[in-house]
Amino acid sequence: MKKFINIIAFVLAFLIIGFMLVPVKTVNKDSKVYVEHEWDTLDTVVLGSQKMLTVPSVHKSILGYGYIIKNEAQMKTEVGKPIQQVNPALYSGISQQADNIARELKSKNVNVQRLNPEVLDAAEMQYLKYVQQGNNFLFPKNSFVVIGNNVIECATRAPMNDKNRFIVRRILKPLTKEDPSIRYIAAPIPSPSFPDKTLYIEGNDILVDGTNVYVGHSGKGTSSSGVRWLQSVLGSNYKVYSIDIAGYRHLDDVLTLIRPKLAVRVIGAIMSDMPKPLANWDFIDVTPEDAKQYASSIMVVGPNKVLVDERFESLITELRNRNVDVTSVPFDDIADMGGGLGDFYVPLRRTYDQEINSVKLNKEFFMEKGNEIVETVKTFNYAEFFTNIQTLVTEKISTLTNK
Repeated sequence: MKKFINIIAFVLAFLIIGFMLVPVKTVNKDSKVYVEHEWDTLDTVVLGSQKMLTVPSVHKSILGYGYIIKNEAQMKTEVGKPIQQVNPALYSGISQQADNIARELKSKNVNVQRLNPEVLDAAEMQYLKYVQQGNNFLFPKNSFVVIGNNVIECATRAPMNDKNRFIVRRILKPLTKEDPSIRYIAAPIPSPSFPDKTLYIEGNDILVDGTNVYVGHSGKGTSSSGVRWLQSVLGSNYKVYSIDIAGYRHLDDVLTLIRPKLAVRVIGAIMSDMPKPLANWDFIDVTPEDAKQYASSIMVVGPNKVLVDERFESLITELRNRNVDVTSVPFDDIADMGGGLGDFYVPLRRTYDQEINSVKLNKEFFMEKGNEIVETVKTFNYAEFFTNIQTLVTEKISTLTNK
């Protein structure tokens, strides 16, 4: 009998160890809402819209934007008026550029949705208008971002952007109803006084690299408490890295991940050490002069496929020299409203690319973790561990058989 119990204990101990080694599935890669890497193939996207674009009132959250710099005097007299009325040529350029990008993406078999303000009711359109007048629906990434199956509804510093949340909820509601794997997580809404020291989290600050999430911290976008909040809601399945930046508002203004081991960055903008997973990458450097016009804010359509503002010929050349398929598009008029190509879109779904990411995992995982794994295997006391499990199982079986 004792021999029989020992055999059962041995088998159970073996199974327990096996279950410990099997990874737990925590994501649904087939979901209509899923983003694992910044470079995976773009399947479904939400683009900004030029509809209902109006002159904003001056607010501390938008100081430094191109439109403010060029038109601050005009803003004081034309606040709240449609851009189409105040500056017809600019609005025409914005409309043509926005619609051109939508067509370009559709030609690449991307399912395109637009951030349509026409769905808002009267009360939603007036939301926080007493704090800041104006509408700007061109840059949806301010307002939300997708990490895995998690939709993060952001808490932004610009009051006029906060009404975007009501459009985003309408887009996501039918998807979350039909797919329980989608988690919709809303950040705490800031006080209407928008104090500097509170929780802010802005999608333009977030880059996704598998279970590594990089968040920019400039003091003008996401706050340090926002970084901590994001880690808490994502849990232990993700590691959130804070990246200090200076001279720019958001991380996607200074860093874009093009494919495994290749990124575009702005010279001198990143003040902290690069996160360990980004060590030993090949970086294409963008000058501060070009970066101020959002050169490094790039739309990544897939592995080695990007849309880049046509003004930045040297960047386009550098990308093509590294075998990246570049489509150049006009974007200067939209950029004048305060954002780059990377701000103009939010991926809802990217199709996981097994081939390119398996290469990344094989090389990076064993290069970065190889020594740690070897040391663990060498020093781990398997005999003691196995004996302890076997003893516990044996005692439990003996207790049950003696009852």
